[in-house]
Amino acid sequence: MKNSSPEENRTIPLVTEKHERYNSNAAETPTANECTYTQDQVALIASEAARAAVDGVYARLNLDKRSELNSGISKENEDMPRRIRELITINGKERWLNGYSIQEVCDHYVDLLVQEGILEWSENNDHIPLFGEYMKQFFGTFKTKQEKNTLINRERIIRNHIQPLFGKKRLDRISTTELQAWLNELAKKYSRETLLKIKNTMSPVFDAAVEDEIISRNPLRSRRIEIGGKDTVGHKAIPNEKMKLIRKNIPLMEGKTKLMAALLSYTGMRFEEVLGLKWEDIQGEWILVERAVVHPTRNQPEIKKPKTKTSERLVPYIPALGNILEPERKTGFILSKEDDGKEPLSYSEARRVFQKIRNQFDLKDYSAHDFRDTCATEWRAAGIPLDVIARILGHAKTETTERKYVKYGEDLLLPALKTLYTL
Repeated sequence: MKNSSPEENRTIPLVTEKHERYNSNAAETPTANECTYTQDQVALIASEAARAAVDGVYARLNLDKRSELNSGISKENEDMPRRIRELITINGKERWLNGYSIQEVCDHYVDLLVQEGILEWSENNDHIPLFGEYMKQFFGTFKTKQEKNTLINRERIIRNHIQPLFGKKRLDRISTTELQAWLNELAKKYSRETLLKIKNTMSPVFDAAVEDEIISRNPLRSRRIEIGGKDTVGHKAIPNEKMKLIRKNIPLMEGKTKLMAALLSYTGMRFEEVLGLKWEDIQGEWILVERAVVHPTRNQPEIKKPKTKTSERLVPYIPALGNILEPERKTGFILSKEDDGKEPLSYSEARRVFQKIRNQFDLKDYSAHDFRDTCATEWRAAGIPLDVIARILGHAKTETTERKYVKYGEDLLLPALKTLYTL
């Protein structure tokens, strides 16, 4: 990372004053035409403007000292700071200043002035790096020991979302207001989960720039930042009647489709674990789960350890599953590219096989992972304890099993109530 001296960073040219008034109810701005200010001078101008704008807040709250806003205004016995909101006028437009402290109000005021064109950045400070360049250096130095899948997903987020808009912008020119407007646009198309991933990719870069004294604050850490987005559709259990139909017809199916449907329907294994299963992993009454097959580059398979340490486990090899698999027993991967079992399925081949299952049983609204939720729900309805189900699924905590996998529908709740009222 670049190690700039504090003296260099304190002389960042920030703005040129264009207007004589910044608030119809406040004092005049310094009358300097085409004057470039240092960072401290601009902070002072913004601070004076923001302080004038929140005078009404002080009056209403009977506060004498502005220092009472340093960590937010709060009443006695209140733990949370109270939000400051004050209506101001910029360029004849009414705008709201928001913040939980005087610093946040000042930051918001600077954002609005830049957005409205009252303050503009000067161009003679080339030592401030572009966000894209600094981000590449940061991840290349400090985030190199992550899993390949994580690295690929991060690169996809950077390439598709972050780089196009912010890659060629200087770090000190990216404001909270601009970031929030961008997140609002993304929220129209993407889920909240996706937006959080994008935010969590960018925020450490800003944190590092603050630590390197390139910028004074992380604009994504403002309390004004709100993450919207569509609700993520959770996994769901396949209805009982449909599962009965699937299991009844599995023996009539052929080849890879038959084997995949059987493993998904009876084991509760993750899809990548099913793809990584070998015939040699089935011994006696148990299935040993010790590998997974993933496709980080979307097609070529990659063999790796299961998702977590607790994912390496034993799964019961029940007779109903054995009756389907044993007549097909060979060596190597159960779901393999060729009949020799040497190579696992590619991404497109795995999708094609599962799509046949979806089409045959009208499962267009269900994923391969939903078979896992279905098994968990059925096992719980059968009275199997949660800790046992968690162990079979490879969960470290029963809370995960209960909160995300077991679906408490009427098939699970009604028998419990009938038992209760017949005691």
